[in-house]
Amino acid sequence: MDIVRASAQFLQTVAPVFPRKVRGLVTFGYQTLSLQRIQSINSNARSVIPNRKTAESKAYRALKSRLLRTAFPKVASKLGLVKAGDHIAVDFSDFGIVQVLLFAKRTNKGRALPIWFKVLPYDWTKETSQNSFVTQAIAEFMAAVGVPATLVFDRGFAAPTIVQYLYKQHISFVLRIKGDKKVLGRKGGTKARWLPTGLHPVWVYGYRLNLVVTPEPDNGSEPWFLLTNDLSLTAEAVIAMYYHRFEIEEVFKDAKHLFGLETVQFAVAERLTTVLWFVILGFWLHDHLERVVQASRTVVQKAKRGFVQSRTHYWLEQIKQALQAETLARIAQGGW
Repeated sequence: MDIVRASAQFLQTVAPVFPRKVRGLVTFGYQTLSLQRIQSINSNARSVIPNRKTAESKAYRALKSRLLRTAFPKVASKLGLVKAGDHIAVDFSDFGIVQVLLFAKRTNKGRALPIWFKVLPYDWTKETSQNSFVTQAIAEFMAAVGVPATLVFDRGFAAPTIVQYLYKQHISFVLRIKGDKKVLGRKGGTKARWLPTGLHPVWVYGYRLNLVVTPEPDNGSEPWFLLTNDLSLTAEAVIAMYYHRFEIEEVFKDAKHLFGLETVQFAVAERLTTVLWFVILGFWLHDHLERVVQASRTVVQKAKRGFVQSRTHYWLEQIKQALQAETLARIAQGGW
């Protein structure tokens, strides 16, 4: 199956999830924001609709539509992107003047697959408010995917409010903590860094958890101190989960540098939400193309000069070339 036809079929699969009233805007957003790098919202719009006023008017309506924003989480469910037992990395990243909390699925291929996100409101600046925001986002994410999954967090999420919520809701997690965090073990209270390499039963944040201490790295930095409420996991499994958490960092890089979100400024958080959903739809398309067009291609390739090419980079280039080739073919046949 060729790329153009596969991309069109993918849109036909997800479009029925949206209310009929906005399906035209879905097609427009898909063409302008999911299939290509974003130069600017209006510039991308004009690449699809030649008339400047019509293009900018449609872009404005797409960014303003609440129906679009609220329907996107249903697409992830429609595509079955999250299965029971999947590992989901959770982390914040700056997008201009706002922060985005992203949930991304582990793939073991160097890049996580973004699934769901929530934009931190401008006025949520206090740590207590941010922790409440995180727990609310976790609740919404778990409701959206509808299956049990293990959430993996970095040190910034090591807060009593978050850990207590995860434990009480029976959500499996792996969480990195600082070495000076006090834990209660079999021999009394101690700091995490004072424990030897391996798995240790501990009491921390008021709950019985397991703490995994990794071997000291060769570069002289501290080991990882990883907490989990899944007491069935081995130390090796916990370490592997956290190691693959770094796949989410590559998602942020691809969204900003390859899709172009680093250069786009949003004064209204809702507009960023809509654009980011279409960018994530682009990630989902690339995952689809990987399977139906060229399933045997290695996702992360080494190119010239040791540069590691991501799946996002590869498919954005392939889609661009395919669309250009189709346009030239139509011109040659007198179709345009």
